Amino acid sequence: MHVPGLHVEELAVCSEEAGPAGLHPQAWVPLRLIRSAAAASPLPTVVLLHYTSGNMTGMAPQAAVLARRGYLVVCIDLRYHGRRNFSRLDDFAAYQAALVAAWHGSGERPFLLDNVWDLMVVADYLVQSRTDVDPSRIAAIGVSLGGMHAWLWAAADARVAAAVPLIAIQSFRYAIEENCYHGRVSSIPQVFQVAAKDLGKEAVDAEVVAVVWERLTPGLVDAYDAPASLPIIAPRPLLVVCGQADPRCVIDGVYSSMQAAVEAYAAAGAEDAVDLIVEEGVGHVCTPTMWTAAFDWLDEKLQKA
Repeated sequence: MHVPGLHVEELAVCSEEAGPAGLHPQAWVPLRLIRSAAAASPLPTVVLLHYTSGNMTGMAPQAAVLARRGYLVVCIDLRYHGRRNFSRLDDFAAYQAALVAAWHGSGERPFLLDNVWDLMVVADYLVQSRTDVDPSRIAAIGVSLGGMHAWLWAAADARVAAAVPLIAIQSFRYAIEENCYHGRVSSIPQVFQVAAKDLGKEAVDAEVVAVVWERLTPGLVDAYDAPASLPIIAPRPLLVVCGQADPRCVIDGVYSSMQAAVEAYAAAGAEDAVDLIVEEGVGHVCTPTMWTAAFDWLDEKLQKA
């Protein structure tokens, strides 16, 4: 891959140990690292994460902008996407098939947890093996599914110095209790449809949704939910960006999650480190103004650090 004025490097890191049958196909995490050819090391580093059915190649425009702003940008393919889709299915179908397999007891956690583990291994590589990375200035930014990974990775790993989840923050518990889970369910419908049938239900309802979340990602509606996990990021900088009319990230659930975060940041004396941007009338889409706001915020928090 050649981009004028930028240096692009591609490699892979292994995130799992070999079992009796050898390495799982998803154990290899492909990385693409992009930086300005003229930039001096070490650099503030941004891990840029894609949305459901996307891949790291699709993040190339945003990666190039960040690289030209002075960052080392790290893109990965999330599990069952891009170079980690070894099936004949498209990425969306392959990912949904993995979710169904997890529901049926595959032992994998393809919704959120396995990818967060991969990101922690990527951080090991960046901190331990790269001389062009400033280990004190590693940020996570992602859109939709990638944004959920950015937020949970930051909560789990103190090496993430700043996090920017775009159109991602939600309260799974709020959605179940307030019967507004339909937008999220429709984004990955197959596992819920299969679960409803397995549970003897004629249609997906709140009970089905709760059971699916608990089996795919145990703790998702309590310990990992945004109101509980966002406060853990404090006092490190956190910017949440969302659309006011997003059916997958219902705005009242976003507000309740952010209230918990704001209280934690206030208790840590870091009120200026947390912020929320809401675009009125915008659904589940990351607009150009959202990207610009996110990049400007990263400059303020990382480039001036």
